[in-house]
Amino acid sequence: MQLRTRTLLYFSAVLLSACASVSELPTTAATGIDGQSCVGAAPAAIDGLSPASNAALQAKAQYASGKGGVCSAKIYTVAASLQVYRVFDEQKPWTAYGGWWAMTRPSGPKEDYRAQNAICSEWSNLDRLITCQLKVGAEVVLGTTQSVTCADGTVYPKTAAVQVYLPNDSKNGVLYVENCREEGRWP
Repeated sequence: MQLRTRTLLYFSAVLLSACASVSELPTTAATGIDGQSCVGAAPAAIDGLSPASNAALQAKAQYASGKGGVCSAKIYTVAASLQVYRVFDEQKPWTAYGGWWAMTRPSGPKEDYRAQNAICSEWSNLDRLITCQLKVGAEVVLGTTQSVTCADGTVYPKTAAVQVYLPNDSKNGVLYVENCREEGRWP
């Protein structure tokens, strides 16, 4: 009877994890570039993304504790067009195509989203939402949220929230997203 119960619990856990969103995937803790533990780990596999290697791109997104960015990180090449979401600052419209995105639609109170993704208030008011498709062939970084200390002294701890970093440079017309839709005010 005990073996049957354990087997049933195991298969239930497998089925539940198969239905989890990217930010809820079960992972083991990883270590950041500064040797400090991360909360969770970058996803090992995502449908539509193929594992890749690009140390220079990873260095643009993965920072030491207290500096923001991602803690645990993996590089992927986009194999199939996937939807990504970005909350940006209406007063800074040029930031609509910035580097930090999410694989799941942002929700909840603004302050909860800010804390979960370690976004300092001086960086963004987080009041507009844009939805885009990742370009096939683009290289991206996925990773868990690194801690940050903001200019006003606010400290956001590391979280298991998965962020997507794209090396977009809209000033020079380099974008790794397409088919974008302005979603309006957020939340």
